[in-house]
Amino acid sequence: MSAQVAVTVLGTDRPGIVCEVASLLAGKGCNIDDLTQTVLQDEFAGIFLVSLPQSVGSKQLLTDLSTELAPLGLVPYVKSVQPPKPPGSRLQVEPFVVVCIGEDQVGLIAAVTCEMKRMEVNITNIRSVPGTAAFAHRVVTILEVDVPADQELQEVTAALSRIGEERNIQVTIQHKRIFEDICRV
Repeated sequence: MSAQVAVTVLGTDRPGIVCEVASLLAGKGCNIDDLTQTVLQDEFAGIFLVSLPQSVGSKQLLTDLSTELAPLGLVPYVKSVQPPKPPGSRLQVEPFVVVCIGEDQVGLIAAVTCEMKRMEVNITNIRSVPGTAAFAHRVVTILEVDVPADQELQEVTAALSRIGEERNIQVTIQHKRIFEDICRV
């Protein structure tokens, strides 16, 4: 089994970044097993899970990518990753979507995410979108979370409702399947 690394690339967004990084990785014999990318305002962030060929080590890959991506205005980081756990050994969870809508305020994301940490709810994806010009001070934060199967959903809902009341924001939680069905309507 070949070693797997996570290659993170940061830089100012523009067309072609994924093409440039993927081409460099392919040229070194690296296979992209998984990837995600996002743009926050004008900043690009991409994470590529890559299987390395026997001839390439993670330190050498970082050195090479740093040299090759610097002229493009991109900064890489390479981290070794553990092989994924077998399906039967994973914690049983249920996927939910939490939506927070309200006035933007210091500490809002910290309050919500720290409460999730306390309840051992794992955040698998998060996106916070500032309001439009008409609602400049409002923010919508969407969190995809995995709730442990042995965690009482009522406790999670009550904790999030308490934060919503304290912060004067609307907080909803729905099973991911229901959320996706509603979004399709």
